[in-house]
Amino acid sequence: MLPKISRSQFALIPSVALVALQLGGLVAPAAADTRDPGSAPSASSQSAQPAAIEVMSARFGVFGVDGSGRRILLETENFPAISATPYGWYIVYKASKSTVVWREEFELPVSLDNWGPGEALGVYTISPDRKTAVTERVAPTGVGFIANQWRFAPGDPTGAHAIRVYIDGQLIRDFRFRIDGDPVAPPRTPSPQGGRRGPMI
Repeated sequence: MLPKISRSQFALIPSVALVALQLGGLVAPAAADTRDPGSAPSASSQSAQPAAIEVMSARFGVFGVDGSGRRILLETENFPAISATPYGWYIVYKASKSTVVWREEFELPVSLDNWGPGEALGVYTISPDRKTAVTERVAPTGVGFIANQWRFAPGDPTGAHAIRVYIDGQLIRDFRFRIDGDPVAPPRTPSPQGGRRGPMI
């Protein structure tokens, strides 16, 4: 069971974000990056001219739906290790050019041997110490929304985690959170998106 959260800690995902989630194909993989996945972004891997970024909203938590079926984010920095729990972030922003490159660095408290099929498929790259997954995409700024979601899977570590999000090389947010307790099975059958860890948005 998730911790009790007050109504003020629920964030309704903006309508523009819902459109992006429904269309799905609004982001495309960036060019291959051969740098150390754990290193900071270099100017050469970003757009030629970094965009001027204005962040309207940046939130992290556990994803869910409300009574009317609208997608919401339960804002929390601490949640239990329940298999298939969908957690992640979204950022609503304005930028001064038509596309930007966003980069997520997802750091675990310990190394992980199996990061799931996303590694083999090139969805994300893993640092040499096996603690950090790096996802990088090009996003159209007309949407003004970027997001990523992961799911807790059996074998994933608990404890302190970090997700750093960059846009055009600028650190936008450094989300810190904990996943605690002994891993348990989900309270109900997971959605078809459930399964091994990996970006879901």
